[in-house]
Amino acid sequence: MDSTISVIICTHNPREDYLRRTLEALRQQTLPKDRWDLLLIDNASKEPLVGQWNLSWHPQGRHILEEELGLTPARLRGIREARGDLLVFVDDDNVLDFDYLQEALRIAGRMPNLGCFGAGRLEPEYEELPDDSLRAYTGMLALRTVTEARWSNSPDDPWVPWGAGLCVTRPVAGHYLKRFDTLECGRQLGRRGKELNSCEDDEFSWSACEIGFGRGIFPELQVLHLIDRRRVQRDYLIRLAEGHAFSSTVLQHLHGQVLVEIPKPPAFMTVVAGLLALKPTKFFHEGLRWWSERKQPKLNQEFNRARDRGITRALNFLRNQAP
Repeated sequence: MDSTISVIICTHNPREDYLRRTLEALRQQTLPKDRWDLLLIDNASKEPLVGQWNLSWHPQGRHILEEELGLTPARLRGIREARGDLLVFVDDDNVLDFDYLQEALRIAGRMPNLGCFGAGRLEPEYEELPDDSLRAYTGMLALRTVTEARWSNSPDDPWVPWGAGLCVTRPVAGHYLKRFDTLECGRQLGRRGKELNSCEDDEFSWSACEIGFGRGIFPELQVLHLIDRRRVQRDYLIRLAEGHAFSSTVLQHLHGQVLVEIPKPPAFMTVVAGLLALKPTKFFHEGLRWWSERKQPKLNQEFNRARDRGITRALNFLRNQAP
């Protein structure tokens, strides 16, 4: 029998019009429905989804309730419930191209050396265009475009498939499940209600490489990412930068990388103290740091401080974890 796919949508209090478009795009897939099943994971939504969303159009559509809040617990539940050899994670604001599942199955068959892969074209549909001053930071919204396939066997290379349409093979999903099912530190990755943590997608890449597989991205896999107006606001993007810094620090810890403390922000009085103490080297370095910080645009300073807060929060969290 040919390989089958399990499509897993993890959602918490979804926006109705966005989830409807996500499901309609799946309904229109060219891959016959007897080749894939559909799991709608209700991650502790305020209003239960089972009575709101009719999945009868899919012969293998299922509602599943996961009461532990967080994207990682929801994905773990999806892995346990999935029946397919290839798992495709779809967010509740993703519109897959009509042949996405068929192309994913073709790639999996052609490149069995890959443990996870995903969309090379993640294009936005903005409800409200971001301000020009914020466009440089919208890359954090998981947007990318590549013109040719990219893959690697190293988790440090940039070809990390992101969660929108993320495809994971059964061996990698099993490794991820064993690693994270009871690991509290790892369960901090990914969204948790209003917390904007991330990097849960990166862990699939690490898991793939740890057990001898690669990962990659392919331009024939295309996703339209629906982005509502609140996600292009200054405050949201700054919170997102902090959440990403927190999560990437936790991820580094999980994989044995040495974590470095954030130096205290340069202070003008530190520069003066170095001069008064006749320590020219200290005066020079602290003065350079202070001047560099002052010369940055105010918005850059805000994002840098947000990232520093995220790293500091992660270090404090990791210190409090049981050995």
